[in-house]
Amino acid sequence: MTRLQHGAAGGAVAGVVFGLLIQFALDRMTAIGAMYTLGDPSLSVGWIAHIAHSVLFGAFFAVLGGPRLVSFLDGYAAGAVSGLAYGAVLWAVNIVVLWPLWLGAVSLAAAPSAPYLAPRPLVGHLVYGLLLGLAVTALGARAAGASRCDNSDD
Repeated sequence: MTRLQHGAAGGAVAGVVFGLLIQFALDRMTAIGAMYTLGDPSLSVGWIAHIAHSVLFGAFFAVLGGPRLVSFLDGYAAGAVSGLAYGAVLWAVNIVVLWPLWLGAVSLAAAPSAPYLAPRPLVGHLVYGLLLGLAVTALGARAAGASRCDNSDD
């Protein structure tokens, strides 16, 4: 698997966990759907959009370097720290600024005002980032181990 694939796979796994938090703890999955249905809350569209975002953001994380950006740490610690930082950045850009503007643009009645600084979405994004960073680290370690095994047979 390539680094891009590691990020996409990690983003999908982390996105499912985060999606469950969004739906059951935050009760906002239908609002994600409303962003794509011009204000009509939709659970199914919300899940499709959320998983698509999670995969794309995961791939972007891995292409940027993911755990390699935290050069003062190695292994899973680097994955965890870089993932947490990435989750915080996603929250700051997507939830604090873009979320309220986009929901307001589609005229969702319950759209929050910007900046939207609610702590529960931050926690969800940190969980997503942590799981993403750990998944990318694990997949990278597995790929590196498989590569060493393949080369030892020569």
